[in-house]
Amino acid sequence: MTWPTWLRQLAFTMVSLAIFGVLWILWLSVVQQDLTNQEVTHARMRKEFSAKLLRASPLSGLKSEQVQLEKRLQLLEAQLPKPYEMDVLFADMYRSGRARHLRFELLRPAELNRQVLYAHQHIALRVTGHYEDLAGFTADIAGLAWLVSIHSLTLVPMKDGRLSMDAMVRTLRPLDMSPAQDATKVMH
Repeated sequence: MTWPTWLRQLAFTMVSLAIFGVLWILWLSVVQQDLTNQEVTHARMRKEFSAKLLRASPLSGLKSEQVQLEKRLQLLEAQLPKPYEMDVLFADMYRSGRARHLRFELLRPAELNRQVLYAHQHIALRVTGHYEDLAGFTADIAGLAWLVSIHSLTLVPMKDGRLSMDAMVRTLRPLDMSPAQDATKVMH
């Protein structure tokens, strides 16, 4: 306290500046460390983003492929017989067989096998005729406007030189479409 006032104030200011400077340097080192950590995180996130961007780049191609597949699915669904068209399918099958001079012994639909969106309709079929006529008949069935397929095809020779063909014809039809809904869909 024996020092003059101006010298005491100068010493107090110098000590305060020194303490402030040390605290400032300590604070800057903490901020510098946080900045370094953030830069490392930023670089890591940039690499992850680049990797994800490379993985997502074929996504646009997949979206266009999905659009094409949806169009193909709509075309295939248009070929499915509606519930009210099943009689027309049976008539087409019968007409095709009669045009080939085949004799129908059995043309019976089985019970519907319901799936999530579609119902499988199985049709038991037994016709007799010559080999060429049976082959033409199966080709005619495959060429119908509906999606049909022939399964469990069995040919058995008969005594008069003709063949008996037993087959299971399968077709699909949508479950969720009533005749009224289908008519409005066609109008639009």
